[in-house]
Amino acid sequence: MKMRHHLLVLSCIAALTLAAQPVLAGNDGSASGSANAGSTVSTQLASRYANFAGSQDNATSLITGLRSGTPFTLISTDTTGTTAQTTITPATGSLGYGEVNTALALAQAELTKYGITDPTPQQIETALDGGTLTTSTGGVVTLSGVLSMRQSGEGWGQIANSLGYRLGNLVSASETSHGQAGMHAGASAGMGISNDQTGVTASANAAANASLHANLPARVDLPQRPNIPAVVRPNLPIHLGPGGG
Repeated sequence: MKMRHHLLVLSCIAALTLAAQPVLAGNDGSASGSANAGSTVSTQLASRYANFAGSQDNATSLITGLRSGTPFTLISTDTTGTTAQTTITPATGSLGYGEVNTALALAQAELTKYGITDPTPQQIETALDGGTLTTSTGGVVTLSGVLSMRQSGEGWGQIANSLGYRLGNLVSASETSHGQAGMHAGASAGMGISNDQTGVTASANAAANASLHANLPARVDLPQRPNIPAVVRPNLPIHLGPGGG
């Protein structure tokens, strides 16, 4: 009996030890899963802003720098093949991935407003941290810098409103494949869209609506309601009382 008791105790201990192992593995796995999720988001953002940053490597450096709040370097090559490096120090501390996307969407919109769709690293730095910007038409403007505005205590919604944008539309547009078109449509008049551009959009919408209605079947005319002849009530004889003739 004592031998059986000892064997039973040892069996229980072994079973509890084996049961505990998956729990420890699960803890390790969840940490690894979080790291993988962060890496996936970073990669997606880098792909989204690769054209804006000039390359996939530049975009990765840009995302990493804004995420950690540390200086990062962007590399550019001019028409003569000369390579230059620009180191940018974010005006803010570390940002969440959502904030990184918001900051870049606002910076991209600011540069696009002034006709700059293929910015240099210096222009990206100006849009983020502030400074003087030469527009596509040769004019000179001063940008506050979206990160500097954030560092001063303004919320992202306040920053967007002061720059003339609707934050929700801007961020939603940045998350679609047609981000540039959506960004123009979602911004307010402060973006500087010309009346000619607005007219083209209105004409396109009108043409689309006309085409839609042209494909609808014609409305069937209902037959007119027949005229019902009026009922003529016959004149009744006048009732004469007693002795009335």
